[in-house]
This record gives sequence, C-alpha cells and structure tokens, in this order.
Amino acid sequence: MSQYIYETHLHIKGVSACGASEPEEYIDVYKRAGYAGLIVTDHFFNGNCAIDRSLPWEKMIEGYCSGYERCLEAAKGKDFDVFFGIEYNFQGDEYLLYGIDKEWLIKHPEIMHVTHMELFQMINEAGGLMVQAHPFRMRDYIKSINLHPECVHAIEVYNAGNKSEENGKAMILSEEKDLPKTSGSDMHNHLNMEAYIRDKSFKPGGVIFNKRLTSINDYVSGIKKREHTIIM
Repeated sequence: MSQYIYETHLHIKGVSACGASEPEEYIDVYKRAGYAGLIVTDHFFNGNCAIDRSLPWEKMIEGYCSGYERCLEAAKGKDFDVFFGIEYNFQGDEYLLYGIDKEWLIKHPEIMHVTHMELFQMINEAGGLMVQAHPFRMRDYIKSINLHPECVHAIEVYNAGNKSEENGKAMILSEEKDLPKTSGSDMHNHLNMEAYIRDKSFKPGGVIFNKRLTSINDYVSGIKKREHTIIM
C-alpha cells in the first residue's frame, strides 16, 4: 500500500520573521526525504510575522500569502503538493489553522480580534481545522501554558522543535480529550531536512495518509476522520 507523507508545520523567510529559508529551497529537499507535500503555516500578524502591519488589510494578506504562493509555483511540474495554512498566536499559545484561504482572510479582518472560541467557531463554520500547536512548549517568550482543548479539532503531539517531555504531555492531553493527533517539523530552515537525509541528526515530523491529498480539504477531512498516522 502506498503511503504519502506531508509536512504540516513550516515557515518561510520574509513572511515568518523567524524563517531562514526561501520557499524555493524546500521543494527538492522534502522530495528527497520522501515527502509527498507540505503545508506552509507562516506566523500570522498576531505572531512572529515579518509583514508590515501598517499596510491596508488586503495588502497585508497579499504579503502574508506570498510565501505560500511562491512555494506553490516552485513545486509546479515536480509531483509535489503545496497547501496553505496559518499559525495563529494568542500571547503564547498558538494554533495551526487549515482549510481557509486568501479570499477568506480578505473577507474576515475581524480574525485579529477574536477569542479562542470565536476563532474556533469561525474556522469550524468555514469547514476548516484548528489544531493547538506545541501546547506544552516552554520558552522565554511564553509566559504560561494555556490549554484550550475545547476550542480545537486536534492536538499537535509531535513537534520537532519541542523537547521530548513537552511532546509527551501533548500526547497525554490528546488521549485524555480523545482528540486526533498531528505531527509537524515546525520547519524554519531547509538545512534541518538536509541533516535528516544526511545522517538523521534531525528528526522531522509529518502526517501519513494511504492516499494522495488533492487539496487542503482532504487534509482537514482526513485528520477529523482519523484516517492518518503520524511521524514521531
């Protein structure tokens, strides 16, 4: 049976302020690592985003989507899928959003001023997926652990940027709340994947399906229906 591996958590230079790699640098290395595709999830405007917040809303969205669009263009003709996502920040606790697009964002500037539950309802009504990313991550910029399992469809239980004990706690939370599990590399630099290919010194994440995804909606549906397995 064929298996298709997808990166679910990735950042691009110039959109995420912490991104170190250009979108064009990701395609070949992920293909060589055996992945069928990736989802670009740059930090949104309430997170570590590089887009000028003084621009008009539509211009901000154009800039925000530019990394994804360049990545999509770079993958053309290479038998590699590129999909769109978002990493949304609530003062330390962050969420991966899938199933909404540029047009949806342009129409919903109020997304910048919502509660956890309001965001969940907006994404749910749009037919999307909301995942709490690295829920137990402890860093200098994170003032407290904030868990909102009632406002998500799934939990990211493996994040390559987390410590093993942080991922372990996320796994326990997903089991306790009976929520689907996801896994992602939280990729900021394509050289980490080169290290994985070369000597396995980096341990990436990802989600595996038994059929190829044709759209981000397939990913959303597959996670909600638990038709996947995860890399840990």
